Amino acid sequence: MARAAVTAGQGATDGITVSPTVDLVDAIVRGSLNATSTRYGNTSCSSTQTSSCLTYEFVSSSDNGKLDLGTVAAPGQTTPQSYTILPYLTWNLNTGAGKTTQTFNVRVTEVTDFDAFLTGLPLIGTLAGPLISLLREAPLVGSLLAPFIGETLVAEIAVNMATLAPATTPVAFTYDVTSFDGVKISTNFFPAAGIQAGTQSPLVLNGPGLGAAGVTDPYATRGTEEFVPGPSVVRAANYNLITWDPRGEFASGGILQLDNPFYEGRDASAIISWAAENPLVQLDNPGDPAVGMIGGSYGGAIQWVTATTDPRVDGIVPGISWNSLNSSLYPEDIFKSAWATVLSLSLLTTGARINSQIYPAVLSGLLFGAIDETAQAVLGSSGPTSLLNQLRTPSLLIQSTVDTLFPLAQSVTNAQTILANPWETPFKMAWYCGSHGYCRYPADPDMDPGLFLDTIAWLDTYVADIGDPAADIPVFQWWDQKGNTYSSELLPFQEGFNLPVPYTASGDGGMLPIIPVIGGSGPLSGDNLPSFVTTFPYNGTFGTPAANAVNVTVTPPVGSQVVGAPTLSFDYQGRGNGKAVFAQLIDNATGLVVGNNVTPIPVTLDGQPNTVSIPMQDIAYTVGVGDSLTLQILAYSSLYANSSIGAIDISNVELALPLRNQGL
Repeated sequence: MARAAVTAGQGATDGITVSPTVDLVDAIVRGSLNATSTRYGNTSCSSTQTSSCLTYEFVSSSDNGKLDLGTVAAPGQTTPQSYTILPYLTWNLNTGAGKTTQTFNVRVTEVTDFDAFLTGLPLIGTLAGPLISLLREAPLVGSLLAPFIGETLVAEIAVNMATLAPATTPVAFTYDVTSFDGVKISTNFFPAAGIQAGTQSPLVLNGPGLGAAGVTDPYATRGTEEFVPGPSVVRAANYNLITWDPRGEFASGGILQLDNPFYEGRDASAIISWAAENPLVQLDNPGDPAVGMIGGSYGGAIQWVTATTDPRVDGIVPGISWNSLNSSLYPEDIFKSAWATVLSLSLLTTGARINSQIYPAVLSGLLFGAIDETAQAVLGSSGPTSLLNQLRTPSLLIQSTVDTLFPLAQSVTNAQTILANPWETPFKMAWYCGSHGYCRYPADPDMDPGLFLDTIAWLDTYVADIGDPAADIPVFQWWDQKGNTYSSELLPFQEGFNLPVPYTASGDGGMLPIIPVIGGSGPLSGDNLPSFVTTFPYNGTFGTPAANAVNVTVTPPVGSQVVGAPTLSFDYQGRGNGKAVFAQLIDNATGLVVGNNVTPIPVTLDGQPNTVSIPMQDIAYTVGVGDSLTLQILAYSSLYANSSIGAIDISNVELALPLRNQGL
């Protein structure tokens, strides 16, 4: 274990001492700051201790390496002063020649009661933090104010790679891969656990969600989505792992194009070609590694794009992904304003460099409820929309029953397209309760671990080629609103999955005033919910029971299962400046909107009689004793841009629920 140098930051005194260590453990460079303060000892700040403690911040590195703080776990907890390092690849992977000493700077800072008081003040608190930091680092002023605002010191951690990982010793690292157009893609490589020089393991690529960097913590058990196994799980399963920052985000160059096959798709192929030159990576053929892909959301769509354009990909596990961004963000020409706001703010706050058409499209949607054809073309060119009829790669698709960004219908369209292909591509699907929403139902503790196991089994079968553990995965599995899991050897749209005759409920309807906000569905609020789901703008992505609605009681038989899309039809006549009303199903046992989701229904408010029939959002609902539903047709949903005024007279309402054929 090596000791590293320490340099004092401006304004620091001898009140803080740091004695960093560096070691190599199973290909991971890691260590501890061993920082102490005369006033606060080694007490680290946390959610429960916000003052009289120390904070730690990665400042810089000499060679574009990466450092994560608090990543090494002690029994039952994470050690705040620990760190893991991804040195930048400067050496020849085949010989080890070219290893240098790389330095990493970490700032250690005292947080006083005075600091905590100032930063906790309303309004000015957000400005106080940066100002205090500047004062601490200022010559003389920092020293004079140290008793009040605390001291600060920069520790320089020197990592001698030639000594720490001699010759071709496997080590995790980061590197800028050059893509087709010269753009540098910041890429992280983690060797399989226990791998030795001269041996090989298959490879897994894990792309992050939008607005997230590639995972750099080697001990993370999860990826950027909760159902995606993290580096520690993937490495332990004997896979090398690559994560990366997508084009236009974080440490990568270029302009973000929303998983466009001509940009992000070619970036992924460049990473695969680069990885094929790594002596630790198992090859199927020269230049063709044994490679699979995992990830969710943005990291799910990139799998469809890459697998349909690069035949070297052997197996994929895409999660909470889309088929069409237009039908996801602009369904029935109704703008999904809440999610557009969430995603735009995520990109803005992380400093993403994006296609110039995206922000104007969002602004147009928010102001006018519509986006132009140019913006629709950008959305249409992104992701797998026109590619899946070419897919031959074995695919395990995971989608969320509470996903209001990419609802279950997106997975159904993807599945139908893949199964219509002539190549009999291995395909299975799971509907779980989780991402792009919040699972307010009882949690199944085996759900995420089970999806981890299924993911590894899929990779073992189609990437590592070590038997057929994927055979034990059901063709279709799902979790209902009670947290119970079911499975079928048929997919929910295949003949025989449902009974021939659906359950139907009807209602007379009524007059519905069309007014914005008042009495509508959403935003979500509640004292017993996590703050992130009740905070703007994310709270607008949830459906809630509406006061201003036409209601129909729905009482399907006890024991029946609704797994798929209900069909809603009604007659109407109305006037106004709007172009949609909305529909949702309330679970009367819990008072929750089933799946959190709201369906936009296009209407023509010209005073003439009209009829509409439309599939609602897919659901996974089991009818227990005493259970029933309420269909609500409503005028406003916080999920969609809608400032309409008018009135609509609704009549002859009919709802058809597909009932699963449980006799199979």
